[in-house]
Amino acid sequence: MTSKLFAPKQLKVIQFDNEFNPRITILEGAVRSGKTRIGEFLWVKHIHKFKGQNRKFIMTGITIPALKRNVLDDISEIFGFDTLLNKNNEFKLFGNTVACFGTDKIDSYKSMKGFTSWGWYGNEITESHKNSIDQAFKRCSGEGARIFWDTNPASPNHFIKENYIDKDDELLNDGSYHIKSWHFVLDDNTFLSETYKESLKKATPSGMWYDRDINGLWVAAEGMIYRDFDYDKHTISQKDLPIIKDYWYGVDWGFEHKGVLAVYGQDHDGKCFRIKEIVETQRGVDWWVERGLEIKKEFGDSRFYCDDARPDNISAFRKAGLRAKGSSKAVVEGISFVASLFRGDRLVIVRETNKNYLQEIYNYRWKENSVKEEPVKENDDSMDSERYALYTHLRKGSSLEILK
Repeated sequence: MTSKLFAPKQLKVIQFDNEFNPRITILEGAVRSGKTRIGEFLWVKHIHKFKGQNRKFIMTGITIPALKRNVLDDISEIFGFDTLLNKNNEFKLFGNTVACFGTDKIDSYKSMKGFTSWGWYGNEITESHKNSIDQAFKRCSGEGARIFWDTNPASPNHFIKENYIDKDDELLNDGSYHIKSWHFVLDDNTFLSETYKESLKKATPSGMWYDRDINGLWVAAEGMIYRDFDYDKHTISQKDLPIIKDYWYGVDWGFEHKGVLAVYGQDHDGKCFRIKEIVETQRGVDWWVERGLEIKKEFGDSRFYCDDARPDNISAFRKAGLRAKGSSKAVVEGISFVASLFRGDRLVIVRETNKNYLQEIYNYRWKENSVKEEPVKENDDSMDSERYALYTHLRKGSSLEILK
């Protein structure tokens, strides 16, 4: 019966846990690999040991909504427990109280102060602020307290990897396990169909994303960002542009450096096209408003997704009757989204009208020796306008259906 509930890698984790009860258990690796699911099982099993004792436990996530989405909803669905949070972001389990916290801000740790915990589950632990991690450790002073973390890989220089994962099998003075870390790859999840896994592998961009998401590797972001860009496959002559059903626009403000206004469109098959870009330096907002009005007249009254670092410019667009709004500033997520479009051959660049873009893309690279993934911030104005337009416009709603 157990083999029908757990994959072989998950069974190995359970068997080890039953025998050794490590103080800290880390489940790290690829997406959809089963690491969070087994973490949830170990967590529930741990709290059950304190049934009816009115103990307190901690659960953390990047934010409370993220924790609910990633873990709490799963626990409710799989085990049938009510994880509905009260006004204090707590729920009851086996006669104990589980307190939930977001950990993404520098001062998030303050809400954890003042109580003793008999355990802690940390979801996406590499995304938590170090202050919150330190505070959660301090709370876990109850006799028999244990800690369970799950995480996808990040930079190999991340302090979670260096201070905890790399200390796998570390023992305490009494010979018991202090840290046990388990590495997962996509293929460890034997409950996923081979078709799904093959599709996910094919859809995942090359380089860092494939190494991390599929193989669960802690690799640095390096080299050319859009490795899957192929000039022959991903560019088109203007005369071959298909019929476009929807248009929208991306704007990266500039003055000393280049300002860019880019036109995007989608055909009836859902493929995206960078149709045109206007690139200039030393131009004030009034000049860009004029260009925006020309674009509106030529392509239609659609959204302008703008760099929100200049709210005064966005306001000027709006006063002129242009539908301008700030764009998403999630840099790495936006880059990953664009990369997935190239990987899936869902993004094409019109050659004649995007010359600056085609110069920038080959030099758009990851910043070297950085703990945090970020692109080199020079000659990236066309790249920024693309991320603003595509990620902000397509990441939600029916347009995303074509990308699944």
